[in-house]
Parts: sequence; C-alpha cells; structure tokens
Amino acid sequence: MDRVRASEDLRPISDLKSRGGEIVRQVTETGRPVYLTRHGRGVAVVLSVERFEELQDRADGVARAALQRALREADADVTAGRLVSGEQIKAELAAWAQGAE
Repeated sequence: MDRVRASEDLRPISDLKSRGGEIVRQVTETGRPVYLTRHGRGVAVVLSVERFEELQDRADGVARAALQRALREADADVTAGRLVSGEQIKAELAAWAQGAE
C-alpha cells in the first residue's frame, strides 16, 4: 500500500458529509485510502473497491497458505506415528470451550 500522505489522506469525519464525492475521487485516483478522524483520532478508512478487493484476495491467500501448511504438518505427524486419541481431542476441545488454554 502506498505511503500515507498526512496532508491529503487524513481528514475529519465531517468531510465525509460535505466532501464525500471528493473523497471517493481521491481514493479512486490515488489508490491510497483516506483516514477519517474525530477529535484527532482515527475512526474509519475509505478505500477504493479495487484496493479492498486486493486486500481480500491477499488475506484469502494467507489463510489458504496457513491451512495448507497445517495440513502438511498433520500429514507428517500421521506418517511419523504422532497420533492423538479421539478421547484426548474431545477432552482438549471441552477444556478449550471452557476457556482453558
């Protein structure tokens, strides 16, 4: 993502109502998000649809890679004989559901 330009990309939330079209044009043309603030603190981010879709695709790719890595590790554990009984898994899941770590 492009570097934030504080002079252009940080705007008070009141600009959303009074200059909404300008904000949409800015995020579309620059590809950078606009950060909306209230009392000097960030409260929301406006992104172009294209940038939002890119972020979703990237997150999906990371999640898919993590799942594939976990499956490879599980397969290696099974191959090496490192198995856990179904009863032990049930007990661990029950403890986890009760808030245990």
